[in-house]
Amino acid sequence: MPIKKVHQSVPTEVVAPPPVRPPPLWGPSRPPTPVPAEDPDEYPSEDGLPMASNFKHALWMIACFRMLAHWFRGRTDVFVGIDLLVYYMRGNKRVSVAPDVFVSFGVPKGEPPSYKVWEAGKPPDVVWEFGSRSTVKGDAGEKKEKYRRMEVREYWLVDPDGGYHDRRVRGFELVNGQYMELPWDEGSDGTVTVWSPLLQLEQRFTDGQLRFWDPKTEKYLELPEEEAEFRAESEAQTRRESDQVREQAEFRAEREAQARREADQAREQAESRAENQARGRREAEARAEREAQARREAETRAEREAQARKVEIGKRKALEAQVAELKANARSRRDLE
Repeated sequence: MPIKKVHQSVPTEVVAPPPVRPPPLWGPSRPPTPVPAEDPDEYPSEDGLPMASNFKHALWMIACFRMLAHWFRGRTDVFVGIDLLVYYMRGNKRVSVAPDVFVSFGVPKGEPPSYKVWEAGKPPDVVWEFGSRSTVKGDAGEKKEKYRRMEVREYWLVDPDGGYHDRRVRGFELVNGQYMELPWDEGSDGTVTVWSPLLQLEQRFTDGQLRFWDPKTEKYLELPEEEAEFRAESEAQTRRESDQVREQAEFRAEREAQARREADQAREQAESRAENQARGRREAEARAEREAQARREAETRAEREAQARKVEIGKRKALEAQVAELKANARSRRDLE
């Protein structure tokens, strides 16, 4: 079982804060700034800087943005931005910040050229900065302080290349106006896990990439094409399982039909044998009857023949008696003469 090191939240600043806290960079607590007369609503949408410091930086930014945008696709009150200029002082076009990725809850979706805090009604809620050699100091220093004064509720430092921050993923939560580092877990395999209270998601650095884990579904957030591929594979698997079930049902049905055919054939054969046996018995009985009839007829013939012989013998004896009587009579006449 891997052993995890659980790290508790600690303040990121060990020095005591100044007695007088600078006012927020936006909102009613800051004195209004005079609006210049020229083009008050025209704020640049570009700062002339590249979106990312290197290719990996860009890939991680885009992947983070697309996963979050896809995750919140069903909500019209969540705005997800990427490399968008955020203006937080109305009337001052020279003051802005461009988070790599951010999420604002309660802000309608859209495609604005820039994010004006006074129009949105609030600063971003969650901000990500993906560090590089040229941005690491600013991300952990000046930008972090700026986001604190803007009252960004969660701030995340991500280190795609490694070696710029203490960990590949670090999260900070705004507590009483100060950033407190969120607790993290580090597994024996090097996986760093930090829980985001606002997103209700775990942010994990694992297998060389930043992933978002949803404990409700117990699944990672996926890119749209990954989800489409997973859905297509799931549907294909479902079809395969349905086909397998259907084939098994057809096989069982064919086997049952074959069993019925064999049973019918066995019954027909049994009936044929029974009929043959009955016919044999009838033929035997008929033969026995014929033989008995023949015997009766033979006996009758023999009886008639015996009777005929008896009659013939009687006739012959009677004739012989008559002849003998005649002879005797004749002798008697001769003797008398």
